[in-house]
Amino acid sequence: GSHRPRGGGGGRRRRRRLSGRPSPSSSPRLLAAAATAVASAASRGGAPFAAEAAFASSSAVSTVSSTFSFPSRRPILLGRRCAASAASSADSDSSSSASGGSGTATHVPVLISENWIVYAFPNALTQRTELGVLTLHEGMIDKNGIGMLTSPEQDLSFSSLTGPGPVVLGKTYGVPAPVSALGVTTTRGGISVKQILVATGASGSLASVDRRALDPRRPTAEPKEAEKVEGLIRYAPLLSFSPLRTPSHGLEVRSASVVIAAAANVESQSLVLACGGPDVFFARVTPSGGFDLLPDSFNRPLLSVVVIGLIGVVATLKAMSKKKMVEVGWA
Repeated sequence: GSHRPRGGGGGRRRRRRLSGRPSPSSSPRLLAAAATAVASAASRGGAPFAAEAAFASSSAVSTVSSTFSFPSRRPILLGRRCAASAASSADSDSSSSASGGSGTATHVPVLISENWIVYAFPNALTQRTELGVLTLHEGMIDKNGIGMLTSPEQDLSFSSLTGPGPVVLGKTYGVPAPVSALGVTTTRGGISVKQILVATGASGSLASVDRRALDPRRPTAEPKEAEKVEGLIRYAPLLSFSPLRTPSHGLEVRSASVVIAAAANVESQSLVLACGGPDVFFARVTPSGGFDLLPDSFNRPLLSVVVIGLIGVVATLKAMSKKKMVEVGWA
């Protein structure tokens, strides 16, 4: 969508709002460039909005780093990826210890999901780890730009190289522990709410955060009615990890560098694997609850009796109907 107002008005300035749709600019090339800019900005200074400034620069958008790869969903590659990650972690640890720990590089986990970019970095100003979120949107449309008789202009072809740049929204959230890896749940049909998986490194846990809690559109003031309808809550700078949303529970998952998620056979479940460190952790998570699963308290014997009874009633009524038809024929 274009940033100029549409729908007439004779040049008058009209109120505009975000279209809410992911930008078509959210191509792998542009997202990889954004991830590169995020990692570079966060590793240099850790300023909350340095990543947005780096992404807005043309050099960041036109550069693609080959160090970022999109995770494969094929389960056969999970073991190889974990082994490679563990080997690379061991090599980096040995090189760091050999150099006396004088390296200044900062580990910045970056996650790309749809039109979302989530990254974790140590903030030198606040002396804590923060989660940064960037979202890419199509742009602005008129307040009444979409309706029964009006619709925004749309191009049939699009190029991420020559098309208009997306609108970038961003916010940061302080978290209580350092972050070593990020992941996101995925389901079979994409109906369930997505959760961001956070490996807390030396703290030894794998937590999950509802993606709606990281939405950069969260208002800083009291939410309006339209924002409440969209499920937006008031922005809070600190984000806590709920024990009820911690897949690892009381188990320790130390220094995980890879968090992989794959879809299960049912829509409500997602398979999560955390590895890359000394521990390997696997779990089934239900981001939106087990809405397509029968509870453990479900009375299966009663259901069986009801089904058998219904089959008997249907067979009896069928026989009675057949007998009635015969009697009517002979009358």
